[in-house]
Amino acid sequence: MPIAESATFQPHEETAPARMGLHDACWTRLMLFFMRWLPAPVITALTWPVTAVIWLLAVPQREAVRANLSALLPVQGTSAFTSFHVFYQFALTYLDRLWHLHFEREVEWEIIGKDDFEALQQENGGALVFTVHSGNYDLGAGLFARKFGRTIHTVRVPEASDSLQQLRKKELCEEERRHPNLHVHYNEPGGHLGMELCRKLFAGEVVCVQGDRVMGEVAPVEAHIDGVTYRIPRGPLVLAEVTGVPCYPVFLSRKGRLSYRIEIGKPFHCGGRKPKAAEISAAWLPVMHEFLLRHWDQWFVFEPLVTRDPA
Repeated sequence: MPIAESATFQPHEETAPARMGLHDACWTRLMLFFMRWLPAPVITALTWPVTAVIWLLAVPQREAVRANLSALLPVQGTSAFTSFHVFYQFALTYLDRLWHLHFEREVEWEIIGKDDFEALQQENGGALVFTVHSGNYDLGAGLFARKFGRTIHTVRVPEASDSLQQLRKKELCEEERRHPNLHVHYNEPGGHLGMELCRKLFAGEVVCVQGDRVMGEVAPVEAHIDGVTYRIPRGPLVLAEVTGVPCYPVFLSRKGRLSYRIEIGKPFHCGGRKPKAAEISAAWLPVMHEFLLRHWDQWFVFEPLVTRDPA
């Protein structure tokens, strides 16, 4: 299986971002310094003006969010406040992430779909978990690893800068130490991650993939629903086609400070046969679309992925 098809994320392009750029780890370290000394309510209050500055400066990301929301929500999606709200929610989830990983603050979870969670636990063979860039992916992976009782493999794209990648890798290595069932994989250039994930699935393990974001050189698949066209990654669809394992949707959303909801749905492919990638796409898209319409403010993709079809 070609790596371009089997990849869950795009190959990481080597870049040399300027020091103190938007993706440099120095900003996260600065946040950690203030979080260490200031009360949580003060940090939360400062989030709004800081996010406003980032929203004004990050023009390509702001326009991408606006374009996506305009396609999803033709009336309210064009509003500047709507795109700002996505940035603001992302900032709040990032704070939660840092509080949990660096300061060991506990996260409260509401789990919806416990019967489906147990069904996923009891699958005799491998399974694919499809999710999107919403809520808090790293926190959700830790929860799954703790409660699931089986090995789970998650996939990440390398960060946009080397300094941030080093910081993130250190954080996630600590998460793997805390949760021995959790294994984090990076889709890096020159690797054969798709092949490795196939082997994991054939060996009866569970792989978590994000089925909403297309970047870089990975070939996108166009999928249509309710007058909207999504560009979704081909990699997860090919994994499902090659392995024929059950595919479960799992979505995360933020309820409040260090409080999250996890929604586990019935499998949109029950396994037992090897469907075509197009069949998996047609089954996955309505599930993803329905969630994004409810939680558009927590869809943290900053690239143009959605367009509205001509009338």
